[in-house]
Amino acid sequence: MQKYPRAIEGSNIGDGSPLVLGDETLVSNMHAPCDPTSTIHVLDWDCDGEMEMLSTGNDMYSHKFINFLDDGTPVVDRGVRLGEMSRAPHRDEKDEGLTGCILVAADFDNDGNIEVILKPRYYSKSPHIAMKLSKEHDKYESNHPEVIFHDTDGEIEKTDRGKFEKGTVAAADWDSDGKIDLIILDTENEQYSLNEKFQKIVPEDQRLRYSKEGKWPVTFPAKILTLYKNISKGSSIAFQHHKNSSAKVPKHTKWISLVNPKSIESGLLLATYYGRVYYMPINLNGTDIDFGAYSELFTIQDQPFNSANNIDINIGVADPFESNRFDIFAGDRSQNPIWCKYLGKDGSGKPVYDTPKKIKQHNPHVSNSFFSVPTVGDWRNTGMPDLLVGGVEGYILWYKTISINPLRFSKPEKLRYGTTEIRRLSTPNPSAGYTWGGSQSPYDGDTGGYSNPVLVDWGGNGLLDIIVSDMIGLYDYYPNWGNKEEPELGPPQRLTIIGGEPLRGPWRQKPGIGDFTGTGKPDIVIQDLDLDLAIFRRPENAETNIVLPGEKLLYEDGKTIKTHGVYTPGGGDGRGRTKINVVDWDGDGLLDLLIGVGPQHGSPFRGSYVLFLKNVGTNNSPVFKHPQVVLWNKQGKPLEFWRHGVHPEPVDWNGDGKYDLVAGSDQGRVWFWNREHFGEAANGNYDAVFRPDGEYGLGDDRVK
Repeated sequence: MQKYPRAIEGSNIGDGSPLVLGDETLVSNMHAPCDPTSTIHVLDWDCDGEMEMLSTGNDMYSHKFINFLDDGTPVVDRGVRLGEMSRAPHRDEKDEGLTGCILVAADFDNDGNIEVILKPRYYSKSPHIAMKLSKEHDKYESNHPEVIFHDTDGEIEKTDRGKFEKGTVAAADWDSDGKIDLIILDTENEQYSLNEKFQKIVPEDQRLRYSKEGKWPVTFPAKILTLYKNISKGSSIAFQHHKNSSAKVPKHTKWISLVNPKSIESGLLLATYYGRVYYMPINLNGTDIDFGAYSELFTIQDQPFNSANNIDINIGVADPFESNRFDIFAGDRSQNPIWCKYLGKDGSGKPVYDTPKKIKQHNPHVSNSFFSVPTVGDWRNTGMPDLLVGGVEGYILWYKTISINPLRFSKPEKLRYGTTEIRRLSTPNPSAGYTWGGSQSPYDGDTGGYSNPVLVDWGGNGLLDIIVSDMIGLYDYYPNWGNKEEPELGPPQRLTIIGGEPLRGPWRQKPGIGDFTGTGKPDIVIQDLDLDLAIFRRPENAETNIVLPGEKLLYEDGKTIKTHGVYTPGGGDGRGRTKINVVDWDGDGLLDLLIGVGPQHGSPFRGSYVLFLKNVGTNNSPVFKHPQVVLWNKQGKPLEFWRHGVHPEPVDWNGDGKYDLVAGSDQGRVWFWNREHFGEAANGNYDAVFRPDGEYGLGDDRVK
């Protein structure tokens, strides 16, 4: 096993590394290569006297502060990887990494080194562990002790899995005994659906989470602040419950931090699920503390502190610049680390911060946040396909290709039609016949919509337009009103089935688009509401936004093609996530399917893989072979991506007439493979395997 730390992967040569801008002089928004369980902390982990910024989620990364923009915004390097976390958060078996992200960091045992407490990952049965960070402790596989929590009587607590979430712990010596204690944001009751059929669970069918009026009928958990006293001895890290506070906290609070970790009297910052940040004063009471009433923070511009940034990765403070000033470091919904400069206190004693700014990075990864979805096309008639990337916030980023050899991109810019930024939001849309809204909560609809863009000449006039799908399974056409050299998008048109119903499918799909009919205007392939792949053809002499009813696509044996949700409730459960490409992958003149799938919720595919379905019929009457895996690792096993799926897109940047491949995934990066790096199956069989239950899927020795 390669020793840590090691450089974070990034290259544009097509060897399966994640794409970067390709120019060390370029500075743009940093993306934390993590996942929704990510946390961001600033600390001197290697004891060299300089602060580093750590991001943890799927892995642990460290970034050095190397310079600053004119407004003070920090700029960091590409960074190094310190160790592996759990490979897949939904699995317990054969988990070889650390258990999860950094929950809190401090020198809890007073040995001069920082200890980080790691939370267990999702459904893992692993305990909370404490790991030392120093140059002498850079291997994650060393022995890490379990963190022990005691109740008020000294008995060992059985820690609640949902009790200690990311960012819900603040470290402070609140009893002034020289040891760092904990303030924990605890949960009094569980969230559950009010739907009588699904009492005390949240239904997997997204539509069942909403009432007929499109409202979210859910009771949310009450939050309380609890105090835990540090009772660590030697190298053993332990805490004892001291008391529960009666102080009220804002509804939906998820993350807490001290304003100044060196001073308990500085007060507490509280950030909510959907972006508000509050301040709570703390008063000393002997060896105990009392919490005051909270109030919302406003920026120096007198705007709600976080209204435009939506902190979604823990909130914390640090003084990396040795300025005796504790600034906020956190992450937004796109996993862009953000920085907020501390400006002092207002007349009431509340801290005041400047507007949050995204931290910058030299030669950063190509990304558009969590769930990056790429599409490519020669949008400016340069002979070089540009790269567009959708993401969880609903924006679409445009990376212009500025050279092929070497492959380099410009800094991204948000797509617009006219002067309006394109942003797909998943708020309820009754006009489309839906009341789904967001996914896990109603706030998802206000903060993102999972844009899935496709560059394609939809209008048949030689210009590349954009088709975009989103969280609620609807599809819009943005016509290109410009020219081949200067694209200009017009307002969206909703794709509609002839007769008036909107084209719709499960959530988060990327549609496949190609001219199966031979009319010069491409058709669209999506997962229909039966969870089968279906083609919706274009009628003659109809408006560009009109399609015919779907025709189910079939395998050679006559079975329909399912990719997700085989065993979930009928009628479409919102568990789409399939990413479809229509492309002549093997160069035989027939349109094939290249599909990215994911493993969860009854899918026949037991991992997130890129699959090739060969067309053995005709273009007008396509019939497909059962899937073959496209990408393989060096051991000859299918290259498996993260749990929500993989988002592939064929591309021919080098102009050799053969498709290569880019792909996004959970982590937000976009990987690139030349064909020579696709890999080979160890047994020479590239086909998906037949399962005993009668469905087709990929074998996985982790699933029994």
